[in-house]
Amino acid sequence: MLAAVTQVTHYLAMSISLWMAFHLFARGYPNRITLRAVLALLAIAVFFLDTYNHNHLFAHNSGPFRAALLVIALDCWYSVTFALLSPNSQTRYRRMEIAIYLLGAASVLSLVFSGGETMPDANNLHTARLDGNLTNVVYGAAQIAAAAGTLFNLMIHDQIRKTTEGRYYLYASSLLVLSLMYGIISLMSPASFPRVIEDGLVFGGIFLLGLSVARHQSLVERRTIWQDFPIAMLGMTVIVSFYLVICVLLGIPSTYWATLTGLIITTHSMYDLGREAVERWRAREENRLRRKPRLQTDSNDDALRLHLDGRLALLLRALNAAEGLIAIPQNDKLTAVSSRGALPVDSELPVVSATNEGVFRIDETLPPLLWASQSFEGMQPIALVAIGRPRAKLAYSSGELDLLEEFTEDIGTLTSINMAGKAASKPEADRILSEPILPQESDDFVKTVEEALRHFGDSLFLGQSPLADQVGISGDSHIERGNQVQSLLREAIQSLRPQGERPPEPLPREWYNHVVLHDAYIKGVPNREVIARLYVSEGTFHRIRRHAGRGVARYLAEKKRTGN
Repeated sequence: MLAAVTQVTHYLAMSISLWMAFHLFARGYPNRITLRAVLALLAIAVFFLDTYNHNHLFAHNSGPFRAALLVIALDCWYSVTFALLSPNSQTRYRRMEIAIYLLGAASVLSLVFSGGETMPDANNLHTARLDGNLTNVVYGAAQIAAAAGTLFNLMIHDQIRKTTEGRYYLYASSLLVLSLMYGIISLMSPASFPRVIEDGLVFGGIFLLGLSVARHQSLVERRTIWQDFPIAMLGMTVIVSFYLVICVLLGIPSTYWATLTGLIITTHSMYDLGREAVERWRAREENRLRRKPRLQTDSNDDALRLHLDGRLALLLRALNAAEGLIAIPQNDKLTAVSSRGALPVDSELPVVSATNEGVFRIDETLPPLLWASQSFEGMQPIALVAIGRPRAKLAYSSGELDLLEEFTEDIGTLTSINMAGKAASKPEADRILSEPILPQESDDFVKTVEEALRHFGDSLFLGQSPLADQVGISGDSHIERGNQVQSLLREAIQSLRPQGERPPEPLPREWYNHVVLHDAYIKGVPNREVIARLYVSEGTFHRIRRHAGRGVARYLAEKKRTGN
């Protein structure tokens, strides 16, 4: 009975530790705390694998090797808790850290080269009996130092006893201390103690350490590792169980089960690790694409073209597309300003329907381009991005087409800002802005209107807003003035409403200006819900809102000028 329980404990400890090591490494790299926990889990996994095989095969005395692995695991455990300390505490106790590492390294080297720690073959079910030589003394001192240092790190940490995450680390370290106490008692007593208790405590501590790191990755690093942890573990359990059933059916002796399980977990985890690496590479490429380097609004056309050409190159690299094109309005026509393998630069594009929403096929209009997406300001397209066929596959995925649409919205925002900057720098623009269409400088008045819209439901704020004076509102009290401003803003928003009943979602583009202001400010609908109703990106939503806000400002200015 004791032999069966011991073997099952070693098998489960090896399997779970090995899987957790690969899982945490795949999800947590390059976090230093995670890497240290991974080393501890790998050392414990190999420790229990060798213990399981030694109990069955008795081929050689691998006790020194297992003891060295245990020291490595304990030092990594200590390193995890040391990394949790504040920078000041780490600097203060750096010498103690170095001393513990040096003692552990001396113990590992002594065990590997001198073989001082022995586990007799006839005593595999009970704790080892050690001789009092120097190697074993250093080995015991290294274990005690690592355990004491771990508890010390946790005790001096202010938040350990106050947070759930800290208590996870504390419970895990408590199991470590109990394991060492059990080993010391068994060493001092003439009676034989079952080693399954000591090994179970070590595994329990390492397992809780893995859970602590997973929780740390979820709560501190904002990773999803804590959410997919049980699902991934269940999936690996099903896979290993399936192979074990095959082993039983084929009559494979249990002697080899641990080794086979280790190979199964390693191969499947390596696949998961490779997939995670590819996903991270793709995520980095997309993040590079999403970064929007600043372009000064007074930049000339050459600077804009150079900037857009670099952005197009990043897009084609991320999508692995052969051809691509960016077009923006010039002289009231969409003109190619950046092109790779498509139309020549400065070519005018054929008329593209302004009713096309999202990503649409364009292969019949602009071969060899295949997919295109437009960005609008009001009802006018301000950017078009098109891509050709993928280099290495038959079709793009839905996620890649979503990336094209998001990229187009970014280009539209960049183009809109650049066009506004160019317009503001023209003498004609200065003359138009100086005309009494708006009561103050245009930008200041628009900002005042936007601020009033954000406080649409607050009559007290509106009554004290500069907008009340700018549009000629008078009243006996600021509350009355606020109510009049509110009514005027409602009237201005209503002026943006198209004729007829509001259609069902998805709404036509001509309703965007009215819906963005009416739903967000009058009805108080959250922005994310308005974005969902319009089926647009967040960047497009903000651009529509700015455009509609300027429309409200112009309505108020013209109303004041005409005296209505």
